[in-house]
Formats: sequence, C-alpha cells, structure tokens
Amino acid sequence: MNCPRCGNPVPARRQYCEVCGTDISIYRKIIRLSNRYYNSGLEKAKVRNLTGAAQDLQKSLEMNKRNIEARNLLGLVYYEMGETVSALSEWVISKSFSPDANEAEDLLEKVQDNQNELENINQAIKKYNIALEAAKEQNDDLAILQLKKVVSLHGNFLRALQLLALLLIKTDQYDQAKKYLDRAIKIDVGNTTTLRYLAEIARETGEDNPRLRENESKDISKETPRGIGVVSSYREEKPNVMVFVNLLLGVLIGIAVVYYLIVPTIKSNIKEEYESQKVDYSAELSAKTAENAQQAKTIAALERQVNELQTTIDGIDTTPVTVEVGTEGYRAFFDVLKEYKLLKSTEYSDDQLQKLALDLWSVDASGIDSEYALSMLEDMRSDIYPTAARKIYKAGKALYDSADYEGAAGMLEAAVAFNRENDAAMYYLGKSYQALSQFDKAIEYYKLMLEVCPNSTLKEYIPQRLRECGYTE
Repeated sequence: MNCPRCGNPVPARRQYCEVCGTDISIYRKIIRLSNRYYNSGLEKAKVRNLTGAAQDLQKSLEMNKRNIEARNLLGLVYYEMGETVSALSEWVISKSFSPDANEAEDLLEKVQDNQNELENINQAIKKYNIALEAAKEQNDDLAILQLKKVVSLHGNFLRALQLLALLLIKTDQYDQAKKYLDRAIKIDVGNTTTLRYLAEIARETGEDNPRLRENESKDISKETPRGIGVVSSYREEKPNVMVFVNLLLGVLIGIAVVYYLIVPTIKSNIKEEYESQKVDYSAELSAKTAENAQQAKTIAALERQVNELQTTIDGIDTTPVTVEVGTEGYRAFFDVLKEYKLLKSTEYSDDQLQKLALDLWSVDASGIDSEYALSMLEDMRSDIYPTAARKIYKAGKALYDSADYEGAAGMLEAAVAFNRENDAAMYYLGKSYQALSQFDKAIEYYKLMLEVCPNSTLKEYIPQRLRECGYTE
C-alpha cells in the first residue's frame, strides 16, 4: 500500500509512513471496507441482482473513488441494466484514474466500435424521452407504442420495460405487462420496482390466491369425478359415409377460421402498424412544427434588432465636419488618426503601441477648435493609454536603470500622464529629475505621489528624497 499523502510504499504491518509520518491505520480500514463492498457487489452481480450490486459498488466508491475494479464492475452493471450513458461515464472516469493496463479501455473500445448498437441506443433514448413526456400528458397509447419500439431497439433498457409494464397495468393489459416484467426480472432479479409491479398484477388477477385455486380444483373434481369411465356400446358397422362429411365440415371450418380469426388478426396488425407509423409521423411533424416556430421567433427577434439598429443609424448625424487643416495641431491630429486606424486594423507590436501613445500625448489640443476632432482625440487616448501605460513605464524604468535620466524623465512623464495612479512611475520620475538636478520638478512629483497614492509602499522613501532635494516643510 502507498501512503495517501506522499505516495511512498508502506509495509503491510506498519501503521505510520516512514517518510512523512502519516498515520494510515484509518486509511487501511477505509480501503478494506471499500474492498468488502466490492466483493459483496461482485457476488450479487454474479446472480444478476444488479440493483443490489449497484448499491454496494456505489458504497465501495464512496469509500475509495480510485477502486478501479469496483468502478469498472459498476459500469458493467449499468450497461446490463441498459444505462449505457452511466456505464460509459464510469469507464471514462476509471481510465482517467488509471490510464495504463485498464480493462475500462477495452470495454470502451468494444462499445464504441459497434456503431450500429450505439445508434440503436441513441434512438432508444430519444424515443424513451418522447414516451415519458407522452405518459406525463396522459397520452398512454402514444407512450406504449414508443416504448415498444424502445425495447425492440434496446432490449436491456430496464427503465423502459418497467414503464411499459406500468402503462399496460394502467390500461388493464395484465398479460402483456407480465410478459415485459418477466424480461425485466431476467435482467435484474433484485429490482424492487419490477417485483412490486409483478405483485400488483398477481393481486389484480388473483393468481396468488390459494382459496381461488382450491375452489377451482373443487369445481374440476365435481365435473369429472375420479374412477368413473365411459362404456362404449357395440354397433354394427355401416357404410363409412361420414368420412366425406367430416372432410367437408373440416374444409368449411378451416375457411371459417381463416375468415373470422386469421383475417381480422392480419387486419388488426396492419391497422396497428399504420397507427404506429401515423403516431411517429405526428410526433415528427410536431417536433418540426415546434422547431419552425422557434426559428420564426428567432427571425422575428433578429428583424427587430435590425430595425432598432437601422433606427439608431438613421438618427446618427452624418453631416460632414469641415475643419481647417492648415494649423500644426490639425496636421498632428490627422497624422495620429491615420496611425491609429492602421494600428487597429492589423496586428501590432509593443513598439508600435508605445509610439502611437507618445504621438497621441504630443498632440497639442489647444490648436484644435473642432469639438468633433477633440472628441475623437479623447476617444483614441482613452483606448490606447491604459494599454500603453505599463509598457511605457517599463521602457522609462529601463532607461533610468541605464542612467539615461533625461530619456527616462520623458518616458516616465508620459507614463504618469497615461495613468495618474502609477505610484512607481511618479517616484522614478522624481528620481530622474533629482538626478538631473531639476529639484523643483522632482519635489513636485514626490509630493504628487503622496497626494494621489497615500497608501503606496514607496511613500516611506519620500521624506528622505525631499530632504535630498532641499525641501523643508
């Protein structure tokens, strides 16, 4: 056994892991209990008590979810009960726990390789769901027809057999119900639902009533008393004319049987098959009608959205804006607008993003008197600045670390403009100006950092920096 904590092997009689010191005595008890439930489930599965086996195997997995043998056997039990989806789920989980040399892989391959069986199971599940809905709506005839097709497609579908038997009991068709319940009890001898339905049929038909059987035997004994025989009398032989009469009567009786018994049965079977096909077509037609109605609703909703968008478009002021482009501010504006559109239409690098942000920052808004152009400039800055702020700060910090204080000051000033809450950018901008001996600007950004970011972890360095710049309160 391996330690559940560190995974190292632990000798059989040791109660503690020698590596990590974990007490594994309780873990051993849990594993033993899981194996005990697995053995119980295995014994029940061998005698086809599938319900009891499933319950024990589920308890085994509650104790130890990695009990691969119990999980694979539970999948087999589900598969025998017609619960194919549950069976496949258990085998997939088992394979994920133990991908190597796992029987679940072979079981999955056997099921998945048989595409015809999978298609039948899929169709059976769909028809079972239709039958279930029909039964809920008290449409018993449709439900019975669908369920008969289900059990013909998937003979081990236990729930379908039980539901079909229940509907047949409800409609007083006890003989047919018992036939399907006999099939169900052969699949799972310990299923309480099947046994309860059989008991109900026995109660309704009186098959298990000893008094009824005793009365029947008494009536039979009265009709045919024991020890009394029939004595034949001697008659003289006559010409055997009755042979031809009996032959003629036999032919007439045969014709009558064909006409009154066989022909109506054939007609009934044909009518039943026709009604079954009619119900199938009706169900398919109803499904198509519902699907078409849903599609019509979707189309109507899309048309409403199109109309709303068209109304919005119609309400947009498309009057051309005339601006004077002769000033430097407008020329810079149009250059950066062209650069912005090109950047948004293609994949861009960090350098291109950084350049666009700096170009936007350098546009002099005071030289632009068009409200529309100013609004566009503000929109571009709101779009680009948040993304570029971090990258420009990193570039400025790299310049500061390489002692290029003038270049660092330019980049970090842009980073502060892009993000007014970047305490690190303000701090290193102050240090850059301090290194350039521009103490007034350094003091300005040190104080700005304290004002905008009072909770910054860098604030403890500010008093020392201010004193170095000659600032006294």
